[in-house]
Amino acid sequence: MKSFVVLAILLLIPSIGYFHRQIFLSELKPRLERQVEEILKEEGVVDPGVRLDYLDAFISGAVDSDSQRARVVARVDALSGVRVIGHASELRAPGWLRIERKEERFSVSGVVSEDLVVELNPPLKAPSGWDAGLERRKFVINPKGVGGWAEFLEYYFREQGDRSVELKKGGLIMRGDTTSGLRIDWLSKASEVVPKDMVSDEFVLRSSPYHFPGYQPESLRDGTVLGQLRRKLNDGVVTFRPGSEELQSGDRDKVIIAARAIITAGEGARYAVGGHPARDGNATENSRLARLRAEVVGKILVDHGVLISQIETRSFGVAPGGDRDNQVEIMVK
Repeated sequence: MKSFVVLAILLLIPSIGYFHRQIFLSELKPRLERQVEEILKEEGVVDPGVRLDYLDAFISGAVDSDSQRARVVARVDALSGVRVIGHASELRAPGWLRIERKEERFSVSGVVSEDLVVELNPPLKAPSGWDAGLERRKFVINPKGVGGWAEFLEYYFREQGDRSVELKKGGLIMRGDTTSGLRIDWLSKASEVVPKDMVSDEFVLRSSPYHFPGYQPESLRDGTVLGQLRRKLNDGVVTFRPGSEELQSGDRDKVIIAARAIITAGEGARYAVGGHPARDGNATENSRLARLRAEVVGKILVDHGVLISQIETRSFGVAPGGDRDNQVEIMVK
């Protein structure tokens, strides 16, 4: 009799398991799926999906941010009897990518998909380990424009200086040193990567590329000679009276001393002789006058032995907060 009872129990166990499985599939699983779907709907998940493997939940769809992603996972995971597989299941949050050059060294950071190739095309050079700050995920939405911005990067980083560019869901944002002219060029070029209304910047305006912090002249590499020359040229900055293009006699002597320093430095170096426009008044007229003043200084340099091929006369841009109004400055290129 005892053996019969044991046998009956052993035969009944599979039936009980089958019965419970059917109840789960027909009642509990649909109810849990509806609860999860309701959470995804409330959270605004795009293209939501849920798949239950018994009590293991796989949720999918697109969310607006990592914080929303974490919130959705936490809410689903808090349901009685449900657990979310993986840290965030299959929810896809927007990725982002930031390329920066600081002190002539490139680095990249961000969150991108596992298969996205992130590289710099020549002549830009990425150092070994430059992508150490890059996080790769299986489920992520790569930012728009990242697949076709190589030409923009080459153009944007052509000039010396520290700057960065970031692509994210909100668009493209640029930061760093620039001039008013370069800013216009870069904004225009960036609009080829993402729509114009998705381009923004947080630039610091400088008078010229030669005024970028850390700028290193290409025509004169000897650090000792360059340091001495820059000090003498800084002493040779001249100031014109507002509205005038005539150089005062004392300032003429400064330019002559600067000419001697340039000759001593050798014929290989090149120079930008630039006039700083006044910030008040008509911008076009101020720029024209600044260039005329630069030409006055340039002529004195040539008259005192500097080769005309060594200098370029120009009007520098207006940099907010500067104190160079109505001055002419000689910069090593």
